[in-house]
Amino acid sequence: MISKSMISALVTMLVLISAACAQENNTITIIDDLGRQVSISSAPERIVSLSPSNTEILFALGLGDKVVGVTKYCNYPSAVQDLKDSGKLVVVGGYVDPDFEKILSLRPDLVVASQIHGSGVVTLLDQQNIPVFVVDSNNLSDIVRSIEKVGKITGKAKEASALTSQMQSRIKAVSDKVSSLPKLRVLYVVWHDPVQTAGSGTFEDEIIQTAGGENIFHDLSGYAQVDPEAIAVRNPEVIIACTGMGEGANKPLQWAETERGLNLTDARKGGRIYQAQGDLITRAGPRIVDGLEMFAKFIHPEAF
Repeated sequence: MISKSMISALVTMLVLISAACAQENNTITIIDDLGRQVSISSAPERIVSLSPSNTEILFALGLGDKVVGVTKYCNYPSAVQDLKDSGKLVVVGGYVDPDFEKILSLRPDLVVASQIHGSGVVTLLDQQNIPVFVVDSNNLSDIVRSIEKVGKITGKAKEASALTSQMQSRIKAVSDKVSSLPKLRVLYVVWHDPVQTAGSGTFEDEIIQTAGGENIFHDLSGYAQVDPEAIAVRNPEVIIACTGMGEGANKPLQWAETERGLNLTDARKGGRIYQAQGDLITRAGPRIVDGLEMFAKFIHPEAF
């Protein structure tokens, strides 16, 4: 005959097994952009973002109230800066030099990092049993995929799918509008002293091509230094100058408009010199599509 104590013990054991199974079923496991398997037991409640692009992704997915730490360079959406100013959002250092101790003090259950942080930060956080999801985007397709992965690891897969579908639709719309138009020669000015441009393997290069242009320095790799003479020889029809924030933000545009070595370029003669907000085309987040649409309107305004 089974005693009451045995029945009670059996019931307790079943409850514990059920709880363990429920916890296991809630576990989220995703492969990050470095090929690492990252698992968390439930949707995160305290997230630290180590790059501006990751912060933009998290807020776009509706996770702003879950973000407890960001870098000093994170400034979008405007709510980010407001929360930083009020002290409700903690600054954990710079983009390439996050403060490890400050991150730990926030007790995060997920840190969203970037490839630039390397294995050092990841290893240190792993040793503290803090899940680290690394995002590494090199082109538009990577950005879409990374947003979907971040959505899954944070329990926002549905929101991420809706966001990326909208992004892909907008990218296709731009591509369709410019597909039959001539590829205009485009120079993108990252900085003016010394003159720096964007070559292959950069977001700017892909955006120029997708927007209906031909990057005159596509044959160069990454961000490269060039001189006015080389620019004049390649004769851009459109020049787009990067602008940033703070002192010197407009200097690349001023250089493009006044550099005597560019006087005979088609862009200068035709008044086709434009200014682009750098954050829109260098941050691997949802606003990259805004940057694409902006470039397309600069290169082929007749299509919009």
